Amino acid sequence: MGEGFIIQTLLVAFGISLFAIAFVSLVRRKMSEVVVIPWGLEALVFVILGFVIRPDGWKSYISPRGLGLIIVMAICATYALYFFSIKITEMLKKNNELAIQVSLLNTEVEELRKKMEELEEINSDNEEDTVRN
Repeated sequence: MGEGFIIQTLLVAFGISLFAIAFVSLVRRKMSEVVVIPWGLEALVFVILGFVIRPDGWKSYISPRGLGLIIVMAICATYALYFFSIKITEMLKKNNELAIQVSLLNTEVEELRKKMEELEEINSDNEEDTVRN
């Protein structure tokens, strides 16, 4: 087993874990479909890269410690982006909820306006009747 195979395996495992995390987040309603789709595409890219790229001579470009640092940074960045995605989904849900509440309030306001107009008409008719008497 070559060192390039280890990197390929890590890329495929990272892609599969991203897909699993996105799927579980969608099932548990932590993320919406709109936010999960980019995660799925990113996971697919990592899996494809794991099968396509052949990093056999990576040691001539980067040290093993550098590779470890890159892996840790990628995991930390993914972790941060995951929580940003969850917060974005929460904000989208709250935004939809507020839009529904505003719509309901607008219909109530229209109903109240109609009732106020009716009451004003009735009141003006009563005033005219009292003036005539």
